[in-house]
Amino acid sequence: MRSCSGNLYMNKRAGKGEAYEPTCHEQLANTASHGIAIIPSLIALRWMIDASHRDLQHAISWVFGIFTTILFLTSTLYHGCEWMFRPKFSKLRYYLHIIDRAAIYFFIAASYTPWLMLRDCGPTGANLKWSIWLFAILGIVYQYNFHERYKSLETFLYVVIAAGPAFAIFTIQDRSGLPIMLAGGLVYMLGVVFFKMDGIIPFAHAIWHCHVLVGAFLQYVAVYTALLGPDKNNPFPDLSAPGVPIVS
Repeated sequence: MRSCSGNLYMNKRAGKGEAYEPTCHEQLANTASHGIAIIPSLIALRWMIDASHRDLQHAISWVFGIFTTILFLTSTLYHGCEWMFRPKFSKLRYYLHIIDRAAIYFFIAASYTPWLMLRDCGPTGANLKWSIWLFAILGIVYQYNFHERYKSLETFLYVVIAAGPAFAIFTIQDRSGLPIMLAGGLVYMLGVVFFKMDGIIPFAHAIWHCHVLVGAFLQYVAVYTALLGPDKNNPFPDLSAPGVPIVS
């Protein structure tokens, strides 16, 4: 078990080209702040599947729910290992950190997928259905090859990949649920401020994690209430009703 001697709430800010080393208490907060979301995210996945009205909704629920759970799980595993084992098992912690960052890219793509697949976003949205996942993969490739080398560029890539496709969302004709979805995105963006405040604000990374919790919850509410269930704009015919032709 890692020793918790030294500063309790914040270490000095990392220098250029260095990674910030959270205190033992900060790392415990980092672990707990995402660990508490693992089981609720699985429950939310079950609710989404139960609310799905057709095969596409069912598939999208799995995509959104699984990558949300993976986000919280990988973050918890990485920060938990840092809390328990640092400075031991450096290679394990290094690769867990890369996996943690990779999960963020996949989560961004999974967050957009319900809107791009279940709403008409025009030609731009049709292309983004697939390119958002390509951007995620390219981000992961970058992460693997340049992990922690260019931290400002890394943050910039997250923001661009997360915010860039949003312009396609504004082409949606049926905008029900969109304000909640955009509110979640705003919470993420506000959290990025704390993401960059390690060594300036105590527990800055845990505060960032709390923003992710709130943002993910708002995204879930938006998808669950606006995109799942019978679609009033694209209703399925009631085949049991008289006068409805059945094509064999």
